[in-house]
Amino acid sequence: MKSLRPVLTFLALALLGSLSWNSPASASDRKPVTLPAQVKYVPALRLPTRPCSEDNTVVRNCYWDAGKRGNGYSYYIDRSGNVVYLNPKLNDQAARLKFNSAQAKAGKELWGTVDGHQFCWAKVGDTSYVYCFDGYKTTT
Repeated sequence: MKSLRPVLTFLALALLGSLSWNSPASASDRKPVTLPAQVKYVPALRLPTRPCSEDNTVVRNCYWDAGKRGNGYSYYIDRSGNVVYLNPKLNDQAARLKFNSAQAKAGKELWGTVDGHQFCWAKVGDTSYVYCFDGYKTTT
């Protein structure tokens, strides 16, 4: 405790000194701050309040909390049906389109949402192999 006392005293004095110190140049150069003539207000983002389903039953205006429900990445789906991941690397529309076209070209069937994962495709057979855009894979 004795070794902390000088350090704490020094920090307290340094803080008081920095609060009370004014340089002569900064005191004389103060100019009033002007705001832009017109301020644009952006409406607040209204996040959905109901959870998405693990299958395709709730597909609009919902959220998936991966921290509470597990299975992959958190996302929300807006009223228009657009999926927005909280991990920005999964929001690349070009990558989604490339993934979807590659899956369709491979003859897989679009299954939509599987276990809470979006953009899932399946190679259907006796055992169906499911592949989702976020990297999730499973069999049914």
